Amino acid sequence: MPQLIIEVIALQSGTFLLDAATLWCTGRAVGLNVDVGSTFMSFILASVVATLSPIPLGLGSFEGTCTGLLHLMGGGLEASLAATPILRGLTLWLPMLPGLVMIRQEVMKPTTIRSIAVRAS
Repeated sequence: MPQLIIEVIALQSGTFLLDAATLWCTGRAVGLNVDVGSTFMSFILASVVATLSPIPLGLGSFEGTCTGLLHLMGGGLEASLAATPILRGLTLWLPMLPGLVMIRQEVMKPTTIRSIAVRAS
């Protein structure tokens, strides 16, 4: 059991680090000049706010918090506002596409329950 907890903590920490690094890279790509530590803090605090908000997936609350914190940490408002949706697109919406494709394929398959219902009528 302790081994599993250590693995989960390590993997979750790695996910946070990689997501914060992605935010820093997207920020640099749009001209945001904020250091790595400030970017990491902005990402973590925005994730906490998104987790605590009653809105599903923290939509809007994450973006607003992350943009505001990046701006408060010395980044330009425009660059902060551009980097945050790019991050969300890469880390939230893009990974949903394979699931959407898989769901559509499953819906299109004839199931045994449907075949039985068709035969019965």
